[in-house]
Amino acid sequence: MQGEAVETNYSHVLQSEIGRAPQPGVLLRNVHSIYHAQFGRWFGIMAPTSLLAGLVLVLADQQIRAINRSITRGEVLFHKGDLLAMGAVRYGSFFLSWLLGCFALAAIATAVNDLDRGDEVEGWKRDSYQRAREHLGGLIASALITFSAFLLGAFAMSFIELAAIVRWSHFSKYNYPVTVIGMVLIAILVSWLGASIPLILKGNTPVGAALKKSVELSNGYEGALFLLVAESVAGSMIVWYAVVHSLPLFLPQHLIHTAWYGWLLNAVGVLAASTIDAPLFIGLSLIADPERLNASPLVASELTA
Repeated sequence: MQGEAVETNYSHVLQSEIGRAPQPGVLLRNVHSIYHAQFGRWFGIMAPTSLLAGLVLVLADQQIRAINRSITRGEVLFHKGDLLAMGAVRYGSFFLSWLLGCFALAAIATAVNDLDRGDEVEGWKRDSYQRAREHLGGLIASALITFSAFLLGAFAMSFIELAAIVRWSHFSKYNYPVTVIGMVLIAILVSWLGASIPLILKGNTPVGAALKKSVELSNGYEGALFLLVAESVAGSMIVWYAVVHSLPLFLPQHLIHTAWYGWLLNAVGVLAASTIDAPLFIGLSLIADPERLNASPLVASELTA
Protein backbone atom coordinates (compact mmCIF):
# COMPACT_ATOMS: atom_id res chain seq x y z
CA MET A 1 0.00 0.00 0.00
CA GLN A 2 1.56 3.22 -1.11
CA GLY A 3 1.16 6.37 0.91
CA GLU A 4 2.95 9.04 2.78
CA ALA A 5 4.81 8.20 5.96
CA VAL A 6 2.68 8.36 9.08
CA GLU A 7 2.94 11.79 10.67
CA THR A 8 3.30 10.76 14.28
CA ASN A 9 4.85 14.06 15.47
CA TYR A 10 7.11 12.27 17.90
CA SER A 11 9.85 14.35 19.51
CA HIS A 12 13.44 13.18 19.94
CA VAL A 13 13.29 13.08 23.74
CA LEU A 14 15.64 10.52 25.25
CA GLN A 15 14.00 7.35 26.52
CA SER A 16 15.78 7.65 29.87
CA GLU A 17 14.30 11.11 30.42
CA ILE A 18 10.77 9.96 29.68
CA GLY A 19 10.62 6.74 31.67
CA ARG A 20 8.85 3.50 30.92
CA ALA A 21 5.72 3.84 33.05
CA PRO A 22 2.54 2.89 31.13
CA GLN A 23 0.64 5.88 29.78
CA PRO A 24 -2.83 4.55 28.77
CA GLY A 25 -4.28 8.03 28.39
CA VAL A 26 -1.47 9.04 26.06
CA LEU A 27 -1.91 5.80 24.11
CA LEU A 28 -5.60 6.49 23.50
CA ARG A 29 -5.00 10.09 22.45
CA ASN A 30 -2.17 9.10 20.10
CA VAL A 31 -4.28 6.30 18.62
CA HIS A 32 -7.14 8.58 17.69
CA SER A 33 -4.81 11.36 16.57
CA ILE A 34 -3.02 9.00 14.16
CA TYR A 35 -6.34 7.45 13.10
CA HIS A 36 -7.98 10.77 12.18
CA ALA A 37 -4.80 12.19 10.60
CA GLN A 38 -4.68 9.49 7.91
CA PHE A 39 -8.14 7.97 7.92
CA GLY A 40 -7.99 7.31 4.18
CA ARG A 41 -4.83 5.24 4.50
CA TRP A 42 -6.25 3.02 7.24
CA PHE A 43 -9.45 2.54 5.28
CA GLY A 44 -7.37 1.57 2.25
CA ILE A 45 -5.65 -1.12 4.33
CA MET A 46 -8.74 -2.41 6.12
CA ALA A 47 -11.18 -2.44 3.18
CA PRO A 48 -9.67 -5.23 1.03
CA THR A 49 -9.02 -7.62 3.93
CA SER A 50 -12.48 -6.93 5.38
CA LEU A 51 -14.17 -7.58 2.03
CA LEU A 52 -12.24 -10.83 1.59
CA ALA A 53 -13.13 -11.91 5.13
CA GLY A 54 -16.79 -11.11 4.51
CA LEU A 55 -16.74 -13.04 1.24
CA VAL A 56 -15.18 -16.06 2.96
CA LEU A 57 -17.90 -16.06 5.63
CA VAL A 58 -20.74 -15.66 3.10
CA LEU A 59 -19.44 -18.45 0.85
CA ALA A 60 -18.93 -20.70 3.87
CA ASP A 61 -22.49 -20.03 5.02
CA GLN A 62 -23.83 -20.91 1.58
CA GLN A 63 -21.83 -24.16 1.53
CA ILE A 64 -23.09 -25.11 4.98
CA ARG A 65 -26.69 -24.48 3.92
CA ALA A 66 -26.18 -26.62 0.84
CA ILE A 67 -24.84 -29.50 2.95
CA ASN A 68 -27.65 -29.07 5.47
CA ARG A 69 -30.29 -29.29 2.73
CA SER A 70 -28.88 -32.64 1.66
CA ILE A 71 -29.53 -34.12 5.11
CA THR A 72 -32.97 -35.62 5.50
CA ARG A 73 -34.79 -34.52 8.63
CA GLY A 74 -34.50 -37.14 11.34
CA GLU A 75 -31.40 -38.74 9.82
CA VAL A 76 -28.77 -36.42 11.23
CA LEU A 77 -27.01 -39.20 13.10
CA PHE A 78 -26.45 -41.05 9.82
CA HIS A 79 -24.61 -38.10 8.28
CA LYS A 80 -21.63 -37.73 10.58
CA GLY A 81 -19.38 -36.99 7.61
CA ASP A 82 -21.60 -34.09 6.57
CA LEU A 83 -21.67 -32.78 10.13
CA LEU A 84 -17.87 -32.87 10.27
CA ALA A 85 -17.71 -31.12 6.89
CA MET A 86 -20.03 -28.35 8.11
CA GLY A 87 -17.92 -27.87 11.22
CA ALA A 88 -14.72 -27.77 9.18
CA VAL A 89 -16.17 -25.21 6.77
CA ARG A 90 -17.55 -23.05 9.57
CA TYR A 91 -14.46 -22.92 11.76
CA GLY A 92 -12.16 -22.88 8.74
CA SER A 93 -13.91 -19.73 7.50
CA PHE A 94 -13.63 -18.20 10.97
CA PHE A 95 -9.88 -18.83 10.99
CA LEU A 96 -9.38 -17.44 7.47
CA SER A 97 -11.26 -14.29 8.50
CA TRP A 98 -9.12 -14.05 11.64
CA LEU A 99 -5.96 -14.51 9.56
CA LEU A 100 -7.03 -11.72 7.20
CA GLY A 101 -7.53 -9.50 10.23
CA CYS A 102 -3.98 -10.34 11.32
CA PHE A 103 -2.75 -9.31 7.86
CA ALA A 104 -4.54 -5.98 8.29
CA LEU A 105 -2.92 -5.54 11.72
CA ALA A 106 0.47 -6.32 10.19
CA ALA A 107 -0.05 -3.75 7.42
CA ILE A 108 -1.13 -1.07 9.91
CA ALA A 109 1.82 -1.89 12.19
CA THR A 110 4.15 -1.57 9.21
CA ALA A 111 2.84 1.93 8.57
CA VAL A 112 2.54 3.13 12.18
CA ASN A 113 5.94 1.83 13.29
CA ASP A 114 7.65 2.82 10.04
CA LEU A 115 8.83 -0.74 9.42
CA ASP A 116 8.94 -0.20 5.65
CA ARG A 117 11.50 2.59 5.87
CA GLY A 118 14.29 2.00 3.38
CA ASP A 119 12.20 -0.47 1.36
CA GLU A 120 12.16 1.76 -1.71
CA VAL A 121 13.97 0.07 -4.59
CA GLU A 122 14.71 2.04 -7.75
CA GLY A 123 11.94 4.52 -7.05
CA TRP A 124 9.35 1.87 -6.15
CA LYS A 125 7.94 1.55 -2.64
CA ARG A 126 6.75 -1.82 -1.42
CA ASP A 127 3.16 -2.09 -0.20
CA SER A 128 2.19 -2.27 3.48
CA TYR A 129 1.64 -6.03 3.29
CA GLN A 130 5.23 -6.76 2.26
CA ARG A 131 6.48 -7.28 5.82
CA ALA A 132 3.54 -9.61 6.49
CA ARG A 133 4.45 -11.72 3.47
CA GLU A 134 8.10 -11.83 4.53
CA HIS A 135 7.08 -13.18 7.96
CA LEU A 136 4.18 -15.32 6.74
CA GLY A 137 5.08 -18.34 8.86
CA GLY A 138 5.24 -16.37 12.09
CA LEU A 139 2.09 -14.47 11.21
CA ILE A 140 0.12 -17.68 10.59
CA ALA A 141 1.45 -19.23 13.82
CA SER A 142 0.48 -16.17 15.85
CA ALA A 143 -2.94 -16.08 14.18
CA LEU A 144 -3.51 -19.77 14.94
CA ILE A 145 -2.53 -19.38 18.60
CA THR A 146 -4.64 -16.26 19.19
CA PHE A 147 -7.59 -17.75 17.30
CA SER A 148 -7.35 -20.93 19.37
CA ALA A 149 -7.27 -18.86 22.56
CA PHE A 150 -10.37 -16.96 21.49
CA LEU A 151 -12.12 -20.19 20.49
CA LEU A 152 -11.33 -21.85 23.81
CA GLY A 153 -12.68 -18.82 25.63
CA ALA A 154 -15.86 -18.90 23.53
CA PHE A 155 -16.37 -22.62 24.23
CA ALA A 156 -15.84 -22.06 27.95
CA MET A 157 -18.34 -19.21 27.96
CA SER A 158 -20.90 -21.35 26.06
CA PHE A 159 -20.51 -24.12 28.64
CA ILE A 160 -21.06 -21.63 31.47
CA GLU A 161 -24.15 -20.21 29.74
CA LEU A 162 -25.57 -23.71 29.20
CA ALA A 163 -25.01 -24.57 32.85
CA ALA A 164 -26.71 -21.33 33.89
CA ILE A 165 -29.74 -22.04 31.67
CA VAL A 166 -30.06 -25.56 33.12
CA ARG A 167 -29.79 -24.17 36.66
CA TRP A 168 -31.98 -21.09 36.13
CA SER A 169 -34.49 -21.46 33.30
CA HIS A 170 -35.24 -17.70 33.21
CA PHE A 171 -31.55 -17.03 32.37
CA SER A 172 -32.22 -17.82 28.68
CA LYS A 173 -33.82 -14.40 28.08
CA TYR A 174 -30.50 -12.77 28.97
CA ASN A 175 -28.51 -15.07 26.71
CA TYR A 176 -27.81 -12.56 23.91
CA PRO A 177 -26.49 -9.64 26.02
CA VAL A 178 -24.47 -12.06 28.16
CA THR A 179 -22.98 -13.58 24.99
CA VAL A 180 -21.98 -10.15 23.64
CA ILE A 181 -20.42 -9.11 26.95
CA GLY A 182 -18.62 -12.44 27.23
CA MET A 183 -17.20 -12.16 23.70
CA VAL A 184 -15.94 -8.65 24.48
CA LEU A 185 -14.22 -9.87 27.64
CA ILE A 186 -12.61 -12.76 25.77
CA ALA A 187 -11.48 -10.39 22.99
CA ILE A 188 -9.91 -8.11 25.59
CA LEU A 189 -7.90 -11.00 27.05
CA VAL A 190 -6.80 -12.14 23.59
CA SER A 191 -5.85 -8.55 22.70
CA TRP A 192 -2.99 -8.85 25.22
CA LEU A 193 -1.41 -11.16 22.64
CA GLY A 194 -2.09 -8.82 19.70
CA ALA A 195 1.17 -6.88 19.93
CA SER A 196 2.98 -10.12 19.03
CA ILE A 197 2.33 -9.51 15.33
CA PRO A 198 4.10 -6.12 15.18
CA LEU A 199 6.93 -7.67 17.19
CA ILE A 200 7.23 -10.56 14.71
CA LEU A 201 7.39 -8.11 11.81
CA LYS A 202 10.45 -6.45 13.31
CA GLY A 203 12.32 -9.71 12.78
CA ASN A 204 14.55 -11.88 14.97
CA THR A 205 11.70 -12.53 17.43
CA PRO A 206 10.35 -16.10 17.66
CA VAL A 207 6.58 -16.48 17.91
CA GLY A 208 6.68 -17.74 21.50
CA ALA A 209 8.91 -14.90 22.63
CA ALA A 210 6.74 -12.37 20.78
CA LEU A 211 3.59 -13.63 22.52
CA LYS A 212 5.27 -13.48 25.92
CA LYS A 213 6.62 -9.99 25.30
CA SER A 214 3.21 -8.88 24.04
CA VAL A 215 1.64 -9.78 27.38
CA GLU A 216 4.44 -7.96 29.22
CA LEU A 217 4.07 -4.82 27.10
CA SER A 218 0.28 -4.85 27.56
CA ASN A 219 0.73 -4.68 31.33
CA GLY A 220 -0.63 -1.33 32.44
CA TYR A 221 -2.66 -0.84 29.26
CA GLU A 222 -5.52 -3.20 30.17
CA GLY A 223 -7.96 -0.31 30.54
CA ALA A 224 -6.97 1.23 27.22
CA LEU A 225 -7.29 -2.11 25.45
CA PHE A 226 -10.71 -2.59 27.06
CA LEU A 227 -11.87 0.74 25.63
CA LEU A 228 -10.41 0.03 22.18
CA VAL A 229 -11.98 -3.44 21.99
CA ALA A 230 -15.33 -2.17 23.29
CA GLU A 231 -15.20 0.67 20.76
CA SER A 232 -14.51 -1.81 17.96
CA VAL A 233 -17.32 -4.21 18.93
CA ALA A 234 -19.95 -1.59 19.78
CA GLY A 235 -19.02 0.55 16.78
CA SER A 236 -19.28 -2.39 14.38
CA MET A 237 -22.70 -3.36 15.75
CA ILE A 238 -24.00 0.20 15.47
CA VAL A 239 -22.65 0.60 11.93
CA TRP A 240 -24.20 -2.70 10.82
CA TYR A 241 -27.55 -1.68 12.32
CA ALA A 242 -27.36 1.69 10.58
CA VAL A 243 -26.51 0.13 7.20
CA VAL A 244 -29.28 -2.50 7.39
CA HIS A 245 -31.94 0.11 8.18
CA SER A 246 -30.67 3.04 6.11
CA LEU A 247 -29.50 1.44 2.85
CA PRO A 248 -33.06 0.63 1.67
CA LEU A 249 -33.91 4.32 1.95
CA PHE A 250 -31.41 5.15 -0.82
CA LEU A 251 -32.45 2.41 -3.27
CA PRO A 252 -35.57 1.93 -5.39
CA GLN A 253 -38.00 -0.46 -3.74
CA HIS A 254 -37.90 -3.03 -6.55
CA LEU A 255 -34.11 -3.41 -6.22
CA ILE A 256 -34.37 -4.45 -2.57
CA HIS A 257 -36.02 -7.73 -3.58
CA THR A 258 -33.40 -8.68 -6.17
CA ALA A 259 -30.92 -11.54 -5.68
CA TRP A 260 -27.88 -9.24 -5.52
CA TYR A 261 -29.27 -6.97 -2.79
CA GLY A 262 -27.96 -9.28 -0.07
CA TRP A 263 -24.46 -9.10 -1.56
CA LEU A 264 -24.67 -5.30 -1.74
CA LEU A 265 -25.89 -5.07 1.85
CA ASN A 266 -23.04 -7.28 3.07
CA ALA A 267 -20.42 -5.34 1.09
CA VAL A 268 -21.60 -1.94 2.33
CA GLY A 269 -21.86 -3.22 5.90
CA VAL A 270 -18.39 -4.74 5.83
CA LEU A 271 -16.83 -1.59 4.35
CA ALA A 272 -18.55 0.61 6.91
CA ALA A 273 -17.55 -1.65 9.81
CA SER A 274 -13.95 -1.86 8.58
CA THR A 275 -13.45 1.80 9.49
CA ILE A 276 -14.07 0.95 13.15
CA ASP A 277 -11.32 -1.63 13.77
CA ALA A 278 -8.30 0.44 12.78
CA PRO A 279 -7.88 2.25 16.17
CA LEU A 280 -7.46 -1.09 17.96
CA PHE A 281 -4.76 -2.15 15.48
CA ILE A 282 -3.02 1.22 15.80
CA GLY A 283 -3.05 0.84 19.59
CA LEU A 284 -1.51 -2.64 19.42
CA SER A 285 1.15 -1.31 17.04
CA LEU A 286 2.12 1.46 19.48
CA ILE A 287 2.16 -0.92 22.45
CA ALA A 288 4.61 -3.11 20.53
CA ASP A 289 6.97 -0.14 20.13
CA PRO A 290 7.33 1.53 23.57
CA GLU A 291 10.10 3.86 22.40
CA ARG A 292 7.86 5.29 19.68
CA LEU A 293 4.94 5.64 22.07
CA ASN A 294 7.02 7.04 24.94
CA ALA A 295 8.75 9.53 22.66
CA SER A 296 5.41 11.25 22.07
CA PRO A 297 5.23 14.91 23.11
CA LEU A 298 2.07 13.99 25.03
CA VAL A 299 4.15 11.84 27.40
CA ALA A 300 6.76 14.52 27.91
CA SER A 301 4.11 17.13 28.69
CA GLU A 302 2.41 14.86 31.24
CA LEU A 303 5.66 14.05 33.01
CA THR A 304 6.64 17.69 33.30
CA ALA A 305 3.16 18.81 34.43
